[in-house]
Amino acid sequence: MAATPLYAGISLTGDGPAVSCRRPATPTRSSPIKTVAIHFVLGCIALGAVLDISPVAAAQTRTLRVVTYNIEDDINGATTPLPGLIAPPANTNDVQAGGVLEGIGEEILGSDPARPLDILALQETTGNTITIAPIVNGLNSFYNAPGMYAMSSYQATESDGDVADGNGPNALVYNTKTLQLLASVPVDPPGGTSKLGSSSGEYREVMRYELAPAGMTPTATNEFYVYVSHYKSGTSSTDLTDRNGEARIIRNDEATNLPANARVLYVGDYNITTSGEASYQTILSNTAPNGIYQGQGIDPLNVTDATNINWGISTTATNILAMETDSPTDLRYRDDLQVMTTNVYFGVAGGLALVPGTYHVFGNNGTTPYYGSVNSGSNTALNGDLASGAPISAAQLYLDLTKASDHLPVVADYTIPITVPAPVFQSVTGTGGAVTFTWSAVVNVVYQLQYRTNLAQGNWSSLGSAITATNAVMSASDSIGPDPQRFYRLLVP
Repeated sequence: MAATPLYAGISLTGDGPAVSCRRPATPTRSSPIKTVAIHFVLGCIALGAVLDISPVAAAQTRTLRVVTYNIEDDINGATTPLPGLIAPPANTNDVQAGGVLEGIGEEILGSDPARPLDILALQETTGNTITIAPIVNGLNSFYNAPGMYAMSSYQATESDGDVADGNGPNALVYNTKTLQLLASVPVDPPGGTSKLGSSSGEYREVMRYELAPAGMTPTATNEFYVYVSHYKSGTSSTDLTDRNGEARIIRNDEATNLPANARVLYVGDYNITTSGEASYQTILSNTAPNGIYQGQGIDPLNVTDATNINWGISTTATNILAMETDSPTDLRYRDDLQVMTTNVYFGVAGGLALVPGTYHVFGNNGTTPYYGSVNSGSNTALNGDLASGAPISAAQLYLDLTKASDHLPVVADYTIPITVPAPVFQSVTGTGGAVTFTWSAVVNVVYQLQYRTNLAQGNWSSLGSAITATNAVMSASDSIGPDPQRFYRLLVP
């Protein structure tokens, strides 16, 4: 949306190379006036300049790319990121060449441009120091931005304390330029961590993360929650009962501890085989097991909550194949999901909202056959979907996926409302026929500098492309050219 103008008047006149400044006699409109006195050489021209900065905060949305990924770094001696996760398998030290995680950031999702991931919910890690820190370092190195990524400092646990036996804990990595992590809360069974395991059905400690946009004051409209889970595997009746035990713990925690209209993502490795399983249905129920009517989940790939889908049988149906996440070399199960509360799925105004058409399994669009490999040659999931000039090719990513884990990541984009504070005008400088404007900015917010030669009439013209702020202070310049005067404004589109 266009900013409401607040004018800073600059009137420059002179008949020689030395140009003096004077305050306009009459404000151009009734908004508050911020007058700037500057001296610079422009030659024998007269220049009028107006910098237009919104006196009120502007409403925007920020797009977030959310990933859930079981990375298999907890078994058979693998405790650090596997080849292909953050670097190519051929050279695991070349993190700047990137792997699956960086490739996710190069994917175009419909009308959503490529963007670095913002939330990485992880399962089957060994620990923050051993597994998560190298991921954070690899992402920061790839983007050449120290501190861009960080991890939750809470070290989750699991039922027997042996985190390198295939039962590793859940974890979170997030983009500090777009998000702030407000809380990391373990969601344990009644009785605490001593009850993890068969007595509760929750084997790996469930984590609940509370987040809000970076640079914003957390409010009810911009906070949201992410539950990260890894349910008990197996197909026995006991396994199914255990999975439902974990689902019940999650839903009761949400209903007891979160606001009634909270925006929630329930992500992780569900280990389900059919849509009729009790654990899956518990997450999708409109009422928590404790009777509180809130927190209902929706599966974007089963919106009608059909209970007769079997994701564990051989099929040639493209729509079912495109849901499968386990495994990249032997595609056959749908284990990994991002389920969300109804307000997120339907995009109810005032909070986190799914971007329609972006939910998908990364590297799988249904062209890989059942029991096939995503690197078999038939896969077209990433062909033509990577950003122009992406440093990682589709062919490389298909290979990376087969090495990085025995699961495929599930990716979706969401929007979150943000309130952009009015930019604080800092300086105008001029030299050699050019003028440079500097203002305070919010990282990842879009600004557009515009001009026109008659303040009373005519259309505003944009100076170059819109600027996405990468720092807290931004600048833009214009070469004055032959115009006798120019008026400038800064918009938050």
